[in-house]
Amino acid sequence: MTKKVKILISEATQVIDPFVTELAACIDKSKRVLVITGAGISCSSGIPDFRSSKGLYNRVKKKHLMKGQDLFDATLFRDKRQTECFYRFMAELKSTISTALPTATHGFIHGLQERGQLMRYYTQNIDCLEDSLDLSVVRLHGSMDRVKCTLCTASYTFSLEYQDQFKNGYPPVCPQCIIYDKKRTELGKRQLAMGTLRPTIVLYNEDHPDGESIGKLQIKDLRRKPDFMIIMGTSLKIASLKKFIKEAAKLIHSKSGKVAFINKTAPSKEWEHVFDYEVLGHTDDWVQLTQQKLKKN
Repeated sequence: MTKKVKILISEATQVIDPFVTELAACIDKSKRVLVITGAGISCSSGIPDFRSSKGLYNRVKKKHLMKGQDLFDATLFRDKRQTECFYRFMAELKSTISTALPTATHGFIHGLQERGQLMRYYTQNIDCLEDSLDLSVVRLHGSMDRVKCTLCTASYTFSLEYQDQFKNGYPPVCPQCIIYDKKRTELGKRQLAMGTLRPTIVLYNEDHPDGESIGKLQIKDLRRKPDFMIIMGTSLKIASLKKFIKEAAKLIHSKSGKVAFINKTAPSKEWEHVFDYEVLGHTDDWVQLTQQKLKKN
């Protein structure tokens, strides 16, 4: 493996320009690019990330007096107060997402797709900002565009009506369960428990409903032999994703391909021999510099 290149976006242009140019050239010649993103790519749209000082976890801690990560753990439904906080916060988050627009980073990924270079795009984000760009994406943690029943298979658009109901801390009863219960009553059958609605996001300690198909997709992608991988806006804390990135990086390096990491904070030493390029700074800033290089080619 060649020596790692570190690029600090805040440094003088003349210092980083050769390295930005080098990385842009690598991307330009790549034909099968894997892209993996986290919350950091949506920050410039007004959606906070999770772990920074102004992120969602600290926001939850200040406003709801509980650990931020606990609000994204499936065990929260065991506690009435935590459950109420969860639904109120989901309403707040949905309101923020509803006014957000795709960032320059989203546009960059869309450009890879348009040029036929994007092999697959995986995101940990739940904001669905890719939709307005018709950007094909695999959502690793679900999405905030729909709500689902906690008991049956029904799902619905996350409407303003549901958002307003979540603000009170109590989820609405599933409409499909209400219909089913009414039919049972008319037939003289006993009532059953009815489900409530919640966003279709995947919480900690909860299986992804599409986990099996995503796993098969990742295996397929490794077999297709990607030649470049870009990881952006994530602190890389999810074990299953870390495993996939390391497997993909090993394969890419075996074919003389490269792996780039772009984030505001540096990765841990765990990634010392995984990334060929470490770009420290906002992903939008790196995209702007890179787009300028790509236009010259």
